[in-house]
Amino acid sequence: MTGRIVVPGDQQYDSARQEFNTFFNKYPLVIVFAQKTQDVVNAVRWASKKKVPIRMRSGRHNYEGLSVMNGGMVIDVSEMTQLEVDRKRGIATVGTGWRNVALTEKLGSEGLVVPTGVCPTPGIAGVTLGGGHSILTRPWGLTQDHLLEVEMVDANGRVLRANADTNPDLFWASRGGGGGNFGICTSFRFRTHRIETVGYAEISWDLRDLKSVLRVWQNYTLLSADRRLTPTLFMSSGVQPPVLMQGVFLGPAKELRTLLKPLLQAGTPLKVTIDEIPWLEAAALVYARQPATPLPFKSVGPYVYRLLTDKGIDKIERFVNEHPPDNTASVFFHGVGGEVAEIPSHATAYFYRKALSNVTLFSTWSKPEGAAKGIRWVEGLRLALRPFTEGIYVNTPDLSIKNWPEEYYGSNFERLTRVKAKYDPTNFFHYPQSIPPAGNEI
Repeated sequence: MTGRIVVPGDQQYDSARQEFNTFFNKYPLVIVFAQKTQDVVNAVRWASKKKVPIRMRSGRHNYEGLSVMNGGMVIDVSEMTQLEVDRKRGIATVGTGWRNVALTEKLGSEGLVVPTGVCPTPGIAGVTLGGGHSILTRPWGLTQDHLLEVEMVDANGRVLRANADTNPDLFWASRGGGGGNFGICTSFRFRTHRIETVGYAEISWDLRDLKSVLRVWQNYTLLSADRRLTPTLFMSSGVQPPVLMQGVFLGPAKELRTLLKPLLQAGTPLKVTIDEIPWLEAAALVYARQPATPLPFKSVGPYVYRLLTDKGIDKIERFVNEHPPDNTASVFFHGVGGEVAEIPSHATAYFYRKALSNVTLFSTWSKPEGAAKGIRWVEGLRLALRPFTEGIYVNTPDLSIKNWPEEYYGSNFERLTRVKAKYDPTNFFHYPQSIPPAGNEI
């Protein structure tokens, strides 16, 4: 093996094995921090020869801790941060170890952007392979919609390329099929956008305004809504401010203020900020509202396909107000649609393109006994919202979901199993809820 090798007993072992979700505490046999593609090739071949199970990792943000395991090998690409920018063609070739915030800042310094997630520290590999919801999603689509080519190491240690012309079936599966199913991605080629200043909005309310705000906010996610604006809405009991809307608008602040007039008239806003600011400043404000340091949590993200009725909004208000007293619980709506919905649901493996928003249910705790309460809270709210939601974002896995093939992939699952059978017939890359080769029982 090559790369930076960490094994039990090494001084850095405990920090190297830790996931972002500290609820999970696992002890791998070896962790390989790859610096180049050959390090990944060597690690895969070593694990295959020694019959050691593996997991792959980029940003450590897997919600169920599935990027690490007891007694196996973790192949970590977080130190693969190569970057080449073809400024004339607007194409960036990036190593799969980049984190959202670091890549945003690096490209943004040149006036470029690849839309990535709203959390600062997830790895670009997992974000892209599962879809990629960003604060620029409605005008420009998902992170994966900017993907032009994937470099991947397969189960035999071969380096493959997948794009529209070479291995197009693997390229299709790599856009929404989720991380860890077909191979270990070592680099991506993205098309970029030029970006300078943006309209930025941040509006806060007290918790008593939750219902009236959500009722109005969701109108900004309709297919008929101005897609230049990507809005989010954060609702929590125990976090200040309790209700917070953020949005990035590809247009002037004056026009944004007019667009947001119905929302400004909902409830009694505590603070209103609507400015035209540099893109990197807006991105930093969005990242600042998301968890940036490891913590224990339970979370899952279903999709909203139609406007919530008062009954659905009532359920959200009740759960937010009745969360376990020692826990912090929140509901985070992220408007999607727009450009995302312009691509057919079967054109890539990402299925839920017609959704209006994604809603992340999240609970964290400070005491060990809070874990069971937080898990029950998330599961209870997920089930309560089932009449109003469809599917689950594959980047928010939940091992309690039994019919996960349909929930994550809709009617794209069967095709994904055929791609799996072609590129990984022995199911070398597997984990709980991984895609099986066609013909294999789940």
